[in-house]
Amino acid sequence: MRGPAAKIFRQLASLKIAIPLLVLLTGVTIIGSLLPTPELFRTKWYLGLLGVLGLSLLLITIQHAPLILKRKGRNAMIGVITTHLGILVVIAGVIYGGYTGFRHHVKLIEGEATIIPGLPFVIQLDELTIEEYRQEEFPRMNLAALPKKQQDSRLTLLKNGKEWAAMVVAPGRPAKVGGITILPAISDIGWVSELIVTDALGREKTVPVRPWAPPLITVGGRQVIAHGRGEADAHEIEILERDGEQMASLGVVAGGRPLVIGEVSVALGTVRRYTGAKVYNRPQEPILVWGSVLMFAGLVWHFYFRHRDRRREGKSDA
Repeated sequence: MRGPAAKIFRQLASLKIAIPLLVLLTGVTIIGSLLPTPELFRTKWYLGLLGVLGLSLLLITIQHAPLILKRKGRNAMIGVITTHLGILVVIAGVIYGGYTGFRHHVKLIEGEATIIPGLPFVIQLDELTIEEYRQEEFPRMNLAALPKKQQDSRLTLLKNGKEWAAMVVAPGRPAKVGGITILPAISDIGWVSELIVTDALGREKTVPVRPWAPPLITVGGRQVIAHGRGEADAHEIEILERDGEQMASLGVVAGGRPLVIGEVSVALGTVRRYTGAKVYNRPQEPILVWGSVLMFAGLVWHFYFRHRDRRREGKSDA
């Protein structure tokens, strides 16, 4: 091999490239693991660096494998090659998972269907069953700090508008469908509600009130924000208006107690539960498992034969 290609080959098949890349990736990986979201590990530049490192390691292995196999104690060195191959398989798995895997954080609301882009089905939360611990069970603990005693989500998966599968999931008890995992969150649960706004002409408008996205609406010519709070039986929505740098309360809407603002009536509509959930796939898992097996087998092979060869050398010297 001659010319620019040979030069690039020699540079990539050199520890002068592999070691700085490994140090850089280690530092970036440590920093990325401290971030609240793992999106860094799906970026093209991170996966590209992994690809260059994998290519460099592959070329180093190809270049040095014949020399390694000719050396004394080559049985032990076969383990080194196997370990290198395991690392390459792991790198390939990470890159594959970065390009083909996905992770969505969604809110599932009782009685509603949630469409997630790229999924072959729609997720409908039919019912969310919550059972709290009783204070007498843990008299010295704050119950709000404990997970729920029961938190079951009964789901229906829809395809082409028809029921395709049904299941019950809970935190720690996910469902796996076609390689896709649905896992409810432990503490991300609560209530969503609706405001029924009736103007002076008797026209009604329904406004959804979500804790993660409080609506900004116009009532009686005033822009207000609706904020829901409380459980189902005592659920209420506070109507707030910006007053300079502060938020001033215009009143509270509760069941059977609408709020009148000017000529507009604001009443409480349907109240339902919601749960947060993670929907993700990990297509790289089998590849990572096989890569880890190769690395472990290579290390065991290397140290076993290295120890055996040293013992033989010690006996021959004696």
